[in-house]
Amino acid sequence: MMLNDNNRFELNIDKKKFSLLNKSKKISWLFRSTNVGKCAKIFDDYYRSTSDITPSGWFLFYKSVMGVEILKEVSEKIMELEGLDIDTCFNYTKFRVLGQTWNGMLNEIDLINVLRKEFPNIEFRKADYDLDENYFTDWELYSNGKLILGLQIKPITYMLMNTPYQNQAKLNHEIQMKRYKDKFKVPHFLIYYENNSIYEKEKVLEKINILLVNLI
Repeated sequence: MMLNDNNRFELNIDKKKFSLLNKSKKISWLFRSTNVGKCAKIFDDYYRSTSDITPSGWFLFYKSVMGVEILKEVSEKIMELEGLDIDTCFNYTKFRVLGQTWNGMLNEIDLINVLRKEFPNIEFRKADYDLDENYFTDWELYSNGKLILGLQIKPITYMLMNTPYQNQAKLNHEIQMKRYKDKFKVPHFLIYYENNSIYEKEKVLEKINILLVNLI
């Protein structure tokens, strides 16, 4: 596993092995939160603990919460189930648990920083883990101290998901968004990113601008 020029992690193992592991139903259970922890929750706690997030800081924070033995145990189990060498399995485990969590969260933060520049008078607050879990909400926008909008940020692949299981998950998310709007009496937007950029950025900016105009 290595960092690229965009400060994202890449997995430097054979592509065929990577594809095999990603598609393997035999090992998917190993990455449940009961085994490797609630990575989104752990990252949220890390984000709130420092003003300067770094890959090494994230790794050390995860280690302080979960230790490293669990990653070794998962890697050894993958080696047993898939018949691959331990180095490949350990690199894959680290990437799946630590690297992908970092990449996803950094994409989210980078997009929020783009919106902050577009709307300098709006305060963007990262939602806590429980709010995200129960109301499908990553960030909240405030104007003059008053909540005006909930935001969820997803990769473009989320919009394209279309299996029965995925569609049920998306339906559940729609219910959570409605619950958010009903409880907090504000709109809720789902926005996407593609290649580290806001998908249909101008439409997103227009929606937020219309919301702000209607507040006047």
